[in-house]
Amino acid sequence: MAYPVVTAAVLIEATGAALNNAGQDEGRHVENAIVVKQIRIGRYRYPYVSGQAWRRWWREVLYEDFGWKPSPVTREAKSAYTEGNPIAYEDDDLFGYMAARKAKGGGTFRRVSPLKNSLLISVLPNVITSDFESFSRNLPVDQPDPVPFEHEHYTTLLQGTFTLSLKDVGRFELGVMRDLPKEVSLPEEVKRVVAQEARDADVAVLPQATRAERVYQVLCALAQLRGGANLTRNNTDVTPVVVLIAFLDGGNAPLQNLFVPNDTGDAVQLNLQRLRSVLRDYKERLLKVDGGQSLFFGYRPGVLANEEEVLQALSDGKIEDVPFHIGDPGQAIRQAAEQARKLVPEVI
Repeated sequence: MAYPVVTAAVLIEATGAALNNAGQDEGRHVENAIVVKQIRIGRYRYPYVSGQAWRRWWREVLYEDFGWKPSPVTREAKSAYTEGNPIAYEDDDLFGYMAARKAKGGGTFRRVSPLKNSLLISVLPNVITSDFESFSRNLPVDQPDPVPFEHEHYTTLLQGTFTLSLKDVGRFELGVMRDLPKEVSLPEEVKRVVAQEARDADVAVLPQATRAERVYQVLCALAQLRGGANLTRNNTDVTPVVVLIAFLDGGNAPLQNLFVPNDTGDAVQLNLQRLRSVLRDYKERLLKVDGGQSLFFGYRPGVLANEEEVLQALSDGKIEDVPFHIGDPGQAIRQAAEQARKLVPEVI
């Protein structure tokens, strides 16, 4: 177990949603049209949520539900950066930073986030709808005409992936262009390891229990995910309705594009053929946790078009001889989180 990671695919149900907007499109019927972010591939348009927006939702849940304290932000003329203190601030540890302290003369330090995520992209194409509305509430008597405005929304299922490097949580390299200055003063509970014992840089390592708890909390937050634009009139639950979570020795994110449109193009199904192929290729690198499982599958009934086929394929508790746990999405995430903190390795 040289480099244990949690890797996952999620499916989020977006009904009448406009979760991430691209701003104003002045070429529309009205001059104040707001459009959603979208990718165009040939004739098809796919709405998406940026990876940055997804990470923001995730961080906000950690602040509100798990008591994480936001790292203070410094704003300079053409840049902004956090405190760059992953020991004191969990978000600097898990979400990384680039702290170029020009004004303070403090040098540049950067941390590569142990948590990496994709965009959330619609599985179904051409699902964007334009909507016209008007502001007509309590207008002045001498200006009674409603103010029209245009915006877009979509009804679809968004898929995305993420990986979490268990070895890198709470482990910080010391030196220029690394996580922290080499001369940083470390709290008593933080261990310093010299370069000869830690590849090519001195490192600072948080206590094992602290690292494990950060891993557990960041994964549990996914089961409580919330956020997005226009929620007052496009209220959407963004917690995953289908999730596949695996434990892998290596930094790959192989659970990509597992969700595809069905034959009629109006619903989403799990691509079992692709999943089987991935599991065959990665079988030797999958890590088993308590109970022998390597894969956690959570699903909300009625979402997948081929739900019956999927449950039949998983009926004996294995797929391609890979044992798995099956349950509701939130349950699967929390159980995977519990196992993940047991896999956080001792590192140098």
